[in-house]
Parts: sequence; C-alpha cells; structure tokens
Amino acid sequence: MLMRNKLLSAARRFGAGIDVSPTEVRLVIASRKGRSDLPVRVEWLGIAPLAPGSVSGAHLVNRAAVAAALSSLCARWPRRRVMRAMPCAMAVPASAPATQRESSATLRVASRRQLEERAEVAAAAGIALAAIDGEPLAALRGLAYAAEHSLRRVDRYAAVWAGADGVYGWRVAEGMIEASIRFPGGGQADLESALRALASTAGLERALVGGDLGLLARVGLTLPDIGDCLGCLVEPFGCASFCFDGGRFAAPADAERAASFAVAFGLALHGVLE
Repeated sequence: MLMRNKLLSAARRFGAGIDVSPTEVRLVIASRKGRSDLPVRVEWLGIAPLAPGSVSGAHLVNRAAVAAALSSLCARWPRRRVMRAMPCAMAVPASAPATQRESSATLRVASRRQLEERAEVAAAAGIALAAIDGEPLAALRGLAYAAEHSLRRVDRYAAVWAGADGVYGWRVAEGMIEASIRFPGGGQADLESALRALASTAGLERALVGGDLGLLARVGLTLPDIGDCLGCLVEPFGCASFCFDGGRFAAPADAERAASFAVAFGLALHGVLE
C-alpha cells in the first residue's frame, strides 16, 4: 500500500483544453504532479486554422473541418496517444449577459445541439470529452491561475478577456470575485466606461488581459489604454512561465499569440485541478 501511494503521488495528472473560435482551433495540454503543491506545467500548445464559415456563433457549422483541425493538432503532439486517457474539455460561448447578482462567467445551459456538435467533433478526432465549459468561465480560470501563480502576486487584480461575443472583466480580491462586467450588454455606454466601473475605487494592483487582443485594437484600445481605465499596470496573458521542464509551444509563431490561449489553458486546468 505504501509503494502504491508513492507511485500515485509521483504520477502526473494530465488535462487538455480545446478552444474553437471562428477562425482557428487552439489546444493546450497541461499536467501537474499528483498530490503536490507544484504549479501546473504546460506540456504543449498549438493552433490550427479554420476555413471561413466553419463556425457561426456557438454552432460548429462545418464539423468535419473542425474535427480535421483538431486531429492535426493532436497528431503534432509527440505524446498524442496519452490524450485517449486524459480528461479533455471544450467550451461554448456565453449565451446571456451577466446581471447584477451573477458573475459574467455564469451561463445559461448550452443547447443540446451545441453539446452534441462538440461531442461529435471530439469523437471524430479520437477524443472523449470529459467536460464542456463556458468560454468566460474558462478564461477567468486561466487568467486567475496565471495571476495567482506568478512572481508578482497581488491581493487585488483585474482579469479581462476579449472573446467573439464581447469583452468580459472581473475584479478579484483574495480569490473572490468582487465585481464583473460584460460589454456590450452591461448597460455601459462604451468599453472604457465599463472598465472604469470595474476598477471603481478599489485600487487595483495589476490586470491581466487575454483573448483576442486584435479585437481590442480594432476598437481603439491598447494595453496602456486599458491600464489608464483600470488605474493599474496591465500585462497580456501568457503561458510561457508555465512551459518549463520540457513544455513548449508547437511553433514559434504560436508563442507570439499567447494571449489567445486563455480559454484553452483554463479548460486544461479543469482536467488537471478538478
């Protein structure tokens, strides 16, 4: 029994996060040594492009194309056979704006069609899904983990994520959500006003921004602009600090777009930590 417990404590627990956007599929594979307080290690990250029209909103229109992109990513990971045994998670976009009483990560239950589409795509790629999560919730999980396991850990920070259906933000203090925003949909006239409302007078010490940074640029917001609204230092989300001891990006170009992996990283954490 003692030997068995030692083996279990030494084993690594793996998890995969699959993020399907209108333009590409992103895959993050993470692991952590069992029964330890060591940080999560990102084993591998990659991106595969999708043909225009493959995804429309929450629906996977061309499921064959999405499955092919996912299969190509799985085939590029040197230890791809391990994926059959690890918990894998996918996400669905948010279907409702947040109210005053609920986090913007809270979602309405995804339709049966959306769930079946994702299960079908995963099965076609040889993957059995263990969970389907909401995109904002997965993004928050990834951003929060990065903020709370960095060398510059702070007591109060903001997490901001730009997705296909809008921009979400959370103010977090001591591991608890104090406030949240969604734009559009939260009643604010513009994104700058929404960000200022998120900061309030709480005195943020740091902010992490993930997701589609190009979307923010297209509406005229740079990271320094976001910092001005929040009143704190702003940094892009990244997985590089977790790619240690053998972990790596699939291609150098993928590392340049690290902020887009926030959802996939959060999904992978679901399998590793929960």
